[in-house]
Amino acid sequence: MAHQLLPSDLEDRRSGIYVVDSLPAKGYPGYINGVQRMGTVSDVYGWTNVHAHINMSPDEAYALTDKRSPHALYELMLMSAGVTPRPGLHDHSPEFGKALGVVAACFAEHCRDYELSPVVSWSYDPATLDRESIQGEKRFHAHLVGRTHRERAEVAARAVRAGELSSVRARRIVEEASVLGALISADIVDADALRVLEPVPVLSTHTATATAQFLLPQGWDSLTSPDLPADMAYIHRKLRKMYDEIMRTCTIGTAGMWRRPTLREFDPEGINIPLRSATRATLAHYLRALRPELLSGPVERSRTAHVYPLAGLAYAVTITEQDGKVYLHLRTNVFSDLGGAGISIMDGVIVKTKKGVGDMRNDEIAARTVFQADFLRRLHHHPMAARALFPRL
Repeated sequence: MAHQLLPSDLEDRRSGIYVVDSLPAKGYPGYINGVQRMGTVSDVYGWTNVHAHINMSPDEAYALTDKRSPHALYELMLMSAGVTPRPGLHDHSPEFGKALGVVAACFAEHCRDYELSPVVSWSYDPATLDRESIQGEKRFHAHLVGRTHRERAEVAARAVRAGELSSVRARRIVEEASVLGALISADIVDADALRVLEPVPVLSTHTATATAQFLLPQGWDSLTSPDLPADMAYIHRKLRKMYDEIMRTCTIGTAGMWRRPTLREFDPEGINIPLRSATRATLAHYLRALRPELLSGPVERSRTAHVYPLAGLAYAVTITEQDGKVYLHLRTNVFSDLGGAGISIMDGVIVKTKKGVGDMRNDEIAARTVFQADFLRRLHHHPMAARALFPRL
C-alpha cells in the first residue's frame, strides 16, 4: 500500500495490539490439510468423524464432529448438516441457534472440568471462492476449542505488539479493516435493540479496537438465552446494510472469479449510514488509500491474502473469557483469510493458530477421544439437553 489505510492515531492503536504469530497445533498423523467442499450431507460424513447428527426438519440439521485438521488438541465442531448448505447463523431457524447456544454453554462447563479455557468461534464469508477465505467450508460451522494452561502461558510469554511484526504478518492477524469495522459497528448497532449482548465502548481496550466487542452479562449461560440468536441476526442485518451501502456508493463493478469492484469518486456524506463524523472520515481515508490497480487478476498467495480482497461481506465471531468475564468479539475481514479459529483471542491477545505443526502422539489422540466422548455424555445429561437434542419439541 502506498499510504496507511488508517489515520495515524488509529494505526498507532492497531500497532499496539498484542498478538502471537503463531501458536502451533498438531495434526493427525498422515492427514494432509485441504479445502473439501461439503455440499452434501454425505460429504460431511466423508470428511469428518460424525459423533452425533440432530435433525430439525427435512432441510435443517447439525452434526457434532471431530475436526480432521485440528486447531487444538481439545476441540469439537458443530456443523450445519441439512440438505441445503446454509453459510450463516442467521440462515438457520431460531431452534438451530438455541441448540448451538446450549451446546456451546455445555462445552464451556465441560472445559472447566478439564481445567481448560473455552473458545467458541465461527466465520461468515460465503461469497469468496477464488482465493483463501475465512470460511473455507461454506456450511455454517462453529469451532469449540478448549485451551490448556500451557497454551495460555505460551501466549502470555510470546505476545508482542502488532507493530513489531512485518506489515504483511500484522495485516493477516489484525488487519486495518478490523479496526474500521469496530468503529462502524459502534455507530450502526443500537444497544437498545440488543436483548442479551452489551456493547463494550469502541477503542476502550486492545480487543475492542481489533473487534466489535460485546459483554455476555450472564457469562457462558448467556449463550442459552433464546434471544441471543436474534441479537446475532440483528447485527448481521446491520452489517449487511452497511456493506451494501458502501459498495453502492463507493465502488463500480461486481465481484466474480478473480474480479472485484473498483473504487470510484465518492462523497463521504453520500454514504447513507448513520456514522459519526470521525468514523465517516476514517472510512473515507481507508477507501481512498486503497490501490485498486493492484486488485486485478490471479496473483501469488502473499498478495492474494493481503492485497486482493475477499468477495463480499465477511466477518468472524469469537466468544472467549477475558479478565473473568465472557465476551463476544466480531472481527470484520477484507484482506485477511483467517477466520474465527485461525485467529483466536486468548486473555486479550490476538492469536494466530498454525495448524499441522507436527503429529499428535497416540496418547494425545486418546486424550482427545476421551474429551469428546465425555462431552457427549455431559450434553445428554445437561438440564437443557432437550433444546439441543430435540429442538422442535
